[in-house]
Parts: sequence; structure tokens; C-alpha cells
Amino acid sequence: MRKELAITVLQTLETNGFEAYFVGGCVRDWLLGRPVHDIDICTNAHPGDVIRLFPDHVPTGLKHGTVSVKKDGFLFEVTTYRTEGKYEDYRRPSDVQFVNELRLDLERRDFTMNAMAMDLQNELQDPFNGRGDLSERLVRAVGVPAERFQEDALRLLRAVRFAAQLGFAIEPKTLAAMKVTAPYLSHIAVERVREELNKTLDSEAPQTGCRLLIETKLFAYSPLLERLFEQADAQAWRLVQLGSLSQKWSMLFYAADFDEEATRQVCAQLRMSKRETEAISRFVGILERINPEWDTPHELKWGPILLEVGWDTCRELAQIIQACWWTNHDEKFFESLQMEYEKMPVKSVKELAVTGLDLQVALQKKPGEWIWRVLNSLLSQTALHGLPNTQEALIEVAKKEVARDEH
Repeated sequence: MRKELAITVLQTLETNGFEAYFVGGCVRDWLLGRPVHDIDICTNAHPGDVIRLFPDHVPTGLKHGTVSVKKDGFLFEVTTYRTEGKYEDYRRPSDVQFVNELRLDLERRDFTMNAMAMDLQNELQDPFNGRGDLSERLVRAVGVPAERFQEDALRLLRAVRFAAQLGFAIEPKTLAAMKVTAPYLSHIAVERVREELNKTLDSEAPQTGCRLLIETKLFAYSPLLERLFEQADAQAWRLVQLGSLSQKWSMLFYAADFDEEATRQVCAQLRMSKRETEAISRFVGILERINPEWDTPHELKWGPILLEVGWDTCRELAQIIQACWWTNHDEKFFESLQMEYEKMPVKSVKELAVTGLDLQVALQKKPGEWIWRVLNSLLSQTALHGLPNTQEALIEVAKKEVARDEH
């Protein structure tokens, strides 16, 4: 449906006397038979023309010639053919000039596979042999590679990401230019860097991405990131066995022998959210304690961990551990976790037959941190060691624990 709606945008532009093409990533992915998520359109129509022809629109980036056209809930970026002025911040051009020739627009793009355009008759405009590079499975910069990377240093990470996502190699001259221009990456906003790294880790060949990051020394400006990828390289192939990015990052940190503190430093450097940071550092902390050896399964006592972090976290943690043991893993591993969880008579402090207030009254003590400490001890003894979950039994044990602490 998305493509059919996009076709109507091209038809409207052509009916009104303008050229219009599908361009960039959508063309690449159609040729590769991959899912297409965003459909971009280029045209010789100026932004004012696009606004006039499509009243339902969003002026996404008029300065750069882009108008987002709305169709049945979908947005299609329509951008005027353009060339770009000097790049002053290694990311964006200082100005753009609208042009009437498609080739001029295509030659400003990053890689040959993204510098192709297709019309309504499926005829391909491919002045830089992007289709040939797709066939050769190569990531090749358009024109002079060093110039492309100096213009926009984020392209360094995009090259790595495309190689990892598509299973491509990087063309030798392009790869050589990446090594020379690597220092420019330090000028890129960290949020952009994190986004590209997320896509690389979430790709079909994350190990390819890790090796390219090491080979090109893109993170020479960041000793922590450089050490992370160098030390995790041998185990990066395991990331494809994991579902969430939190799991993938946690595996990477564990493989690099990072502790919780170093993990938090990298998460802060990449400006991950508080929620992401807490999830990742929690996984890393538990993995440190369990210390699963690569492809060497051993029995785990899930009870204390279940009480500490709960079922949902343990289920994700089990997937990480399973990836650590991937070439020799036990198909019944998750069953053992499920069985241990189900046989626990209580699973949280809320399920105990006493509350903090009950303990205060029974022990005639003022509120304090002792309450949480005693409740957690009671939970452990009840869930794992057979203490009856009755108010009488719990208060009796609580009295003994408090008396022991006071002496």
C-alpha cells in the first residue's frame, strides 16, 4: 500500500509537468528484495510547487528543498534536485542550490548504492554503477571517497552499518579513505553515533561491523569505545542470537570484560536513556557474578536472581546466557528457569504474610531500613528455604534476626 500511495505522488508531479523519481534507500532495497521502510522522492519541482500540488503536507526542511507529503497516514519526503555548498561542521552543508539535472543531485549522495533513482516505468537512473556494486556486494563512496567523508563524517559509520546490514565488503579505496578521515567522526553528535551503532549491533552481521570499527580506528578518539569493540570482537557474532538492543549491548560489554562502572561510563558517553543504562548495567552486573564461560554450560541457581530482579529480567538474562553457550547450549535451559520460578511459593515481598507495619507493631520498633532488610531476608527464606508463609512463623524469624543484629 505504501508504494501504491507513493506512485500517486510521482503521478501528480509528472502530470503537472515535472520530473519525479524514487531515490536512495528505497531503490536499493527494492533491487535487493529487502523490506522498504521509507520511500523518498526527488523532483525538479521546487518546494513551492510541491506545496501547491499537495495541500496536505509538512514543510519538513524547506531550506534544503524537502517537503513531506501526507497520504493516508503515510509521509513521503519530496526533495528538489540540489547541489550542496561547503560543509563547515563535518555534517551539514552551509547552503544548497536547487538544480534541474538529476545527475547533479545523485552525485552529492554518500554511496553508489544510494545514488540511484527509478521512475514510474521502473527505469533506473544509475550514473555511478550502484547496481553493479550491489551485484558485487560492495559499499563504494560516490566520487572521491575522502571528500564524501569529510563532507559528512557520519558517513563513516553509515559505511560500517551498511556492510553489517547487507553483508557487503567495503570497496578498497573507500576503506582506505575511512582510515584517513576517521578523526572527523569526533565532530559528530553523539546521538547520531549511537543511532548508527544501534543499527550495526542490530544487523545481520554485527561481527562485520565490529571488525570494520577496529580496522578503520573510527573510535581512536574514544579509548573506552575503542577498547569495547576490540575486546568484544571475538564474540560479536553471538549478538544475532539476541532480540533487544539492551541484551546486545550487555553481551558486548560482558564480552569486553567491562564491569558495571565502565558500562555506565560508555552508556553516559553515548547518552543512552536512564532506563537503557539501568537495564544494561543490571545485566552486566549479574553476568559478572554468574560469569558464564563461552560455550561451556553449567547449572545455575536461578532462585536468588529471580528474587533480586524478577521474572521478566531473568527471562532476558537467560537469553543472553544462552547466547554465551550457543554452540553447546541446552534446549531445556529455559524450562529449568520456568520450573524454578513456578515452584517458588512466594515471588515478591508483597506476597509475604506480613507487612512492614506488622513487623513494627510485633517488634515494637520505629521505622527504619531494618524493615526492608528483614522483609528481604524473610522473602528469601520463604521462597527458597521452606519457611512457612504464615504471620506467626515470619514474625518469629524476624524477632530472631533483629535480636541478632542488635547484638
